Amino acid sequence: MEITFSLRKLLQFLYEKQWIADVTLGQEPGFDMMLTGFSSIYETKPNTLSWMNAQTLDWSSIKASVVICSQDALCPKDTPILFIPVKNPRNTFASVMYAFCPKNTRTGISPTAVIGEGCTLGHNVYIGHHVVLGDHVKIGDNTQIHSNVTIYDHITVGSNCVIHSGVVIGGDGFGYERDENGDLFKFMHIGSVVIEDHVEIGCNTCIARGVLANTVISEHVKIGNLSHISHNVVVGKNAMITHQTHVSGSNNIGSNCWIAPGVVLKEGLSIGEQAVLGLGAVVLRHVHPHDVVAGVPAASLKKKSGTPMQREEEEN
Repeated sequence: MEITFSLRKLLQFLYEKQWIADVTLGQEPGFDMMLTGFSSIYETKPNTLSWMNAQTLDWSSIKASVVICSQDALCPKDTPILFIPVKNPRNTFASVMYAFCPKNTRTGISPTAVIGEGCTLGHNVYIGHHVVLGDHVKIGDNTQIHSNVTIYDHITVGSNCVIHSGVVIGGDGFGYERDENGDLFKFMHIGSVVIEDHVEIGCNTCIARGVLANTVISEHVKIGNLSHISHNVVVGKNAMITHQTHVSGSNNIGSNCWIAPGVVLKEGLSIGEQAVLGLGAVVLRHVHPHDVVAGVPAASLKKKSGTPMQREEEEN
């Protein structure tokens, strides 16, 4: 991928974001110098932009022309490298990449895709190879659905979403009852799935339709590869659900939550906003807003005040 931008444009971008106070930074490095992409600080390339947090680098090994660094970085002074100190180097670098990298925005419908009856597709939609859309599916503007995705009947996907390969949306959840003979029969799932705007869903993830109410994935949610979202789950805005997470049925996940890889959530829980669920946690109880839990079974990592009886009541 060819990426080229000038130092002048980079500094102007940072200045407009108010991440630097002065576009000159007190130096005259030649604003029209062209940068040819990005590179890791541990494997830098000439004429590129890199970033760093570490303070123990071998400065002589850095070949990048410009490095975004933390405000307290002890950078060498006798160097042709331009160091740009900012409050959050990682976030700043990621924002620059997002602004200057070409976007891989495909449009059109593959001839191998199968589109059901009564579907509504927005503007600039991409439907990849061997995608199957059931009947009466709604897809919003600028959404990309990559190869081998299956979306069942009456599902809604919002605008500016990315659905990666192998995703299944709207299949039945795992719900059964026993008849008078003890044999299993299906608890019918007649709800739907609503995917709101700016959602990204990783490869081979499954999102089940609701039983009676809908399964809802709110706007700006990001879901990693190989995850399972069960029936009647509601995921709040800006939540991040990473790889291989299992969310059992009827869970309500608050906005801005972080769920680490391999987490399992028991059914019917409430996960408060901005909660953090640690790596591999098995969550069996409600999680309070802003709490951090980890372990098997998951327990709070934050110290709680009060008597043992008060702490037990809080946990329950």
